[in-house]
Amino acid sequence: MATLEDILQVEQFSGLSVLNDKADLNHIVESVDITETPDVMNYTTANALLLTTGMIFQNNQRALIDFIRELHTVPIAGLAIKLSRFLQKLDQEVIDFANELNFPLIEIPSHWKLGPLTHHISSFILDEETEKLYYALDIQQKMNRMLINEYPVSTMIHQMAKILKVPVMLINPFHLVESKGGHFENDQKATQQALKFFHNTYLEQKLKNEHDFQRDYVVLEVPAFKYFPYYLLISKAYTLSYPFSHLALEQAINTLSFAIYKNSKIRATEQHESSQFFTSLMYSKDPAPIDMRMNPEFFKRYNLKHSNYYQVIICGVDKEEGIENSVYLSERHQLTFDWLYSMMTDLDNDISVFGLNDQNKYAILLQKRHTYYLDYCRFLQKEYQKHFNSTISFGIGHEVTDFKQIPMSFVEANDIYDTYVEKEEKEFLNTYKSKNVEELLQLVPTDKLRPFVTYTLGPLAYPDNPKDQELKKTLKTFVEHQCDITQTANILFIHRNTVKYRIKKCEELLNMDITHPKNSLDIRIAIYTSEHIAM
Repeated sequence: MATLEDILQVEQFSGLSVLNDKADLNHIVESVDITETPDVMNYTTANALLLTTGMIFQNNQRALIDFIRELHTVPIAGLAIKLSRFLQKLDQEVIDFANELNFPLIEIPSHWKLGPLTHHISSFILDEETEKLYYALDIQQKMNRMLINEYPVSTMIHQMAKILKVPVMLINPFHLVESKGGHFENDQKATQQALKFFHNTYLEQKLKNEHDFQRDYVVLEVPAFKYFPYYLLISKAYTLSYPFSHLALEQAINTLSFAIYKNSKIRATEQHESSQFFTSLMYSKDPAPIDMRMNPEFFKRYNLKHSNYYQVIICGVDKEEGIENSVYLSERHQLTFDWLYSMMTDLDNDISVFGLNDQNKYAILLQKRHTYYLDYCRFLQKEYQKHFNSTISFGIGHEVTDFKQIPMSFVEANDIYDTYVEKEEKEFLNTYKSKNVEELLQLVPTDKLRPFVTYTLGPLAYPDNPKDQELKKTLKTFVEHQCDITQTANILFIHRNTVKYRIKKCEELLNMDITHPKNSLDIRIAIYTSEHIAM
């Protein structure tokens, strides 16, 4: 919309002059009216510029004060008077009163007739609004073309800065810079100053300055998400000039919102696919899962790498009473994933994050050792509360050394997490405690365990015929009961001589004295490993 100042700066209206020095010329002018009656306040509209000869005040300028007071309550944009027709000059008390209200008083020169002047100002206002509309539509078309051609949001922000001729910055719901345009792209100092305004002024003071473009910075919400908006920060907003309008910015923000929303849905689909794959690996009953070393490119797609260190952390949003808004929960789930992924990959690009079927839980997979990961989890708990006004908890599984053992760490992390959830605890950070030797054996790489089992038990390691299976069962019972023949016979319900025969047969197959303490221990560990550890 045109302001009084815009109109007065046009050469065609250069003869119009301001009569009071404290007039507010930033008032928007939406229409122009003519009046010669004192009760016009009942018929005129807000933001109108009122034209008059002042005939009815020729002999009583004090009545002008009441007239101005009434017009100010409408409020109109200002009063333009053709003084040369009747009044010749305004009394100082009228000017002083107008100054008290910052009410604009304009003098119309003698050569202008009120009718033609009304027509010309109205045409200017209409033409200006038409030009602004065309400008807004042009911006919308440019942004829409980028959207259709699948330009990244960063490119859209860069182009927006070029179109508006001011620096702009897109800030995500976690209050971090997503994209920059204009001199923000190369000026780190300017970026930091803008972020300081955003954090210390806009957020802290809850400053809503959407319509105040006379500031150094303007922040507008980008409603890609209803409850977790993005923000568009505009620097040097005061330099935005005609034909710029709020409508142009609204069109750009609408397209930007849709682009962000569309990208989030694409990411959500990709994340769902990765999460489904990870979940299938964790719950697979296949004794011989896909070999990572044989399919490195396939696993790279899911950010799974060959390593001698893996550890699963379960992160969950703590349950809250009374939250049933499905839109809010859906947005929180998606943005929690994005936030976790961002925070974790900032720490280490090899960390993978997966969503689980439970919308409140996520699996974090460490693929290299981080001695300070517990402190980092505590840091995440504090940061999450700032952005989501909720709390999160962590259950941590043990480290394992082989890809095939990740499900063990996953089960542990889930177990410790679910244990404390059942206790209705919140914001906890707990590590799974080992219960038996099985967890210790899981730390040994399978490529070292299998040779040990095969070397120690020979053909009895993984017997596939009934005779060897019976020998292994007897051997297991014998070493578990301190190599006592009588006790072994009683447990298996066989004759002592049968036990002696079978043990002798085992010694021949294994080529060792089974009763020797070291050999007995090796055999017990090997048998346990062959029966309990997936290899």
